[in-house]
Amino acid sequence: MKFKTIFVFFNLLLVFSFVFIFLMPFLLLGSGYLNVFWSNNWPLFLFFFLVLFAFNAFFVSNWKIFSMLENEKWEELSRLLQHRIFSKKQYSKRIIRLYINSTLLLADISAIERLEEELRKKKPAALKRDALLFGAVRLLKNDAKASIVFFEEFLDKKGVDNAKWLNFYYAFSLILDKRAGEAVPPLLASLKDRDSILSLMSAYSIVFFCAGSLDNAESAKIRQKSESRRQELQKLYASRSSKSMEGWVKAIEAAKNEVHIVVLSKLLDEAGTWLFNGGSARKE
Repeated sequence: MKFKTIFVFFNLLLVFSFVFIFLMPFLLLGSGYLNVFWSNNWPLFLFFFLVLFAFNAFFVSNWKIFSMLENEKWEELSRLLQHRIFSKKQYSKRIIRLYINSTLLLADISAIERLEEELRKKKPAALKRDALLFGAVRLLKNDAKASIVFFEEFLDKKGVDNAKWLNFYYAFSLILDKRAGEAVPPLLASLKDRDSILSLMSAYSIVFFCAGSLDNAESAKIRQKSESRRQELQKLYASRSSKSMEGWVKAIEAAKNEVHIVVLSKLLDEAGTWLFNGGSARKE
């Protein structure tokens, strides 16, 4: 649905809702009660106009962004957001995430590094809030040691969005740095998480990357925990759809709106195959 259509639709919806509420006393009680009702409930008029004004003001102020998104003008969008961040000092979650998404589409990792430096100096709270995004992008550079150092800075800190996923990325960085044994505790911590994607990724990583680095008894123990979780998740998706694999694919596609999910696409595909088939899902 185009942004213009959304804009018109919501305006019509708001006006229709207000007209319906305005006429409701007349429809239910008759015209004699209309003036009495609204003389006692006039703040509803004010509330409606405030909502209508705020909605339209938001769309108008962001119309350029919506237009560029709709037309996939990533370079123009990146330049616009760069101006808002570096010149106007706008560090909102929405602006920063849009900027990271657009620069990734342009494969401009250096721009994200510059943004990280800017936030570290000017708005460290924003860097902490979006640490997962910056860490996920950092991992794209295949520098596991630098990724570990970065994630350690924000582990168990308040104000971090998606802290559980940040813990997973930290564990995965340890795996890439050939320290798989150290990755087991954070992966076990998210094994039973309500986020089924995070839970499966943790189970898969334990079986295929970590279990082999432990002694036989401990390896068998964590393999069993992971296999048990795999079976639970398989049943969960089977109960949601007659075609359980289709339900999983839809869940992944919806989750890929997030950068930290897209970065792990290949691993997610392997984990999905393992979820429904068991056994070995990796091609060595």
